[in-house]
Amino acid sequence: MLRTASLIAIVLLVTAAGCGGSSSSSGGAGTPHSVLDVSKAFYQAELAFTSVVTSNPYVAGQQVYLPLSLNQSDLSLKVVAQLTGSLTSTRNGWIAWVFDTDADAQKALKQVPLQKWGTGSARIDRVVKGNVIIVASGFTGLEKKRLDNALAKL
Repeated sequence: MLRTASLIAIVLLVTAAGCGGSSSSSGGAGTPHSVLDVSKAFYQAELAFTSVVTSNPYVAGQQVYLPLSLNQSDLSLKVVAQLTGSLTSTRNGWIAWVFDTDADAQKALKQVPLQKWGTGSARIDRVVKGNVIIVASGFTGLEKKRLDNALAKL
């Protein structure tokens, strides 16, 4: 009887461990946003990304570009993808860096504060959504509403 109860307890513990939220890609609390989550949010807000670059060492010839000293740091290898988009008609541009984890994004922000991500004379929006750092330049009016909609979906 004790042996059966112990076996049931072990099965329940293993099952509970396998049901944790960390494997989901929904971007909920404590769960990193996937590249698909981020690209879908922007696409649905009519701000589709036009390029993707990965730091995956198994994809030859690609390397993400990060601000300032981050390019030479090991954190550049913690970026799953760098997504970029632009609207030439309005001169708006946006970049999303999708890090492996929230902690890696925070480490990057400790090394280079968010205020230093993106420069220029146009209005710059800088946002952190868990493991995603977004920089958008030039957004006003209707385009700003689209940007806000995309960010709200993350």
